[in-house]
Amino acid sequence: MLRWLTLCCALLGLGLVAVGCNKTEPPVPVSGTVYLDGELMKEGRITLVGEDGTTPENFEVKEGKFEGQARAGKKRIEVRQFKVGAPTKMGDKTIEATPENILPAQYNTESKITAEVGSGGLNPSKFEVRSK
Repeated sequence: MLRWLTLCCALLGLGLVAVGCNKTEPPVPVSGTVYLDGELMKEGRITLVGEDGTTPENFEVKEGKFEGQARAGKKRIEVRQFKVGAPTKMGDKTIEATPENILPAQYNTESKITAEVGSGGLNPSKFEVRSK
């Protein structure tokens, strides 16, 4: 009887821990604008990288605008613009080129740009980058 009671208490405790650890805030709507060399970026990608190691959130930029849903918290901002090189021919086959980021690393892999996602969206929501 004592073993049964101990087992039930242990399972109940594990269940409460699992429920408590699984509390996540629902994503909130975010939107913004990206400028490249002073003009709206035609197309590209903006990534919100959470400080807490959460999965990065990617948004397509079209005509300078992006929008979607993101989790609350402080984010590091990465901006990329892609160029596709020429395809490679190998005999009868053509291998499509992989798109390459053409913006400097200071706007993506080495970015120091930050923003905060809160109940009001993304702050700041306007980002300016340079191609050189």
